[in-house]
Amino acid sequence: MVRYKFDDRSAGQNPVERFLGGIERAFLRFSMLSIIILLALICLSVVGRTFFNLPIPDDVVLAENMMPIIVALPFAYATARRGHIEVEVFTSWLPERFFQPLNAFAHLIALIIFSTILWCVWIGVLKDWNSGQYYEGELYLPVWPAKLVFVIALALFCIRLLLNLLEDLGLKTRIIHADATADPLS
Repeated sequence: MVRYKFDDRSAGQNPVERFLGGIERAFLRFSMLSIIILLALICLSVVGRTFFNLPIPDDVVLAENMMPIIVALPFAYATARRGHIEVEVFTSWLPERFFQPLNAFAHLIALIIFSTILWCVWIGVLKDWNSGQYYEGELYLPVWPAKLVFVIALALFCIRLLLNLLEDLGLKTRIIHADATADPLS
């Protein structure tokens, strides 16, 4: 059995960093739990439809609305640990002194892009809330909750991008862990 260990690499020296790290871990755990709930929802709906001709009402809408929880909530956790996939085709041949400025540039661009997305989705949440828009179906589920979860996840992601940018610019001290500096072959 594979067990996942939640590390504390984002838990910094100050209370704000530790608080953000706690929120990030909670969001990651909730996202993982949502995957299990989504799997159960789909399985129960398929079994109900196949054997009893009784599917879960609005199962497709429920699954669709769980996607922002599953996908977006772990963004900040991965960003805090610098765990996103990096393509180094053009940067691997550069001297090491260029890595930190390139990381700062990447975080700045990501912050601009995701802040814009955050703002646009927030406007959509407000419109959906004010209009009372809902999904057609048996349950008449409102549209705004899934978008609001996405907004909250993106807001935390943007905060973490800003903290990483400040760290890359040298305006915030970087936490070096003993296991990160140790020789992996020893």
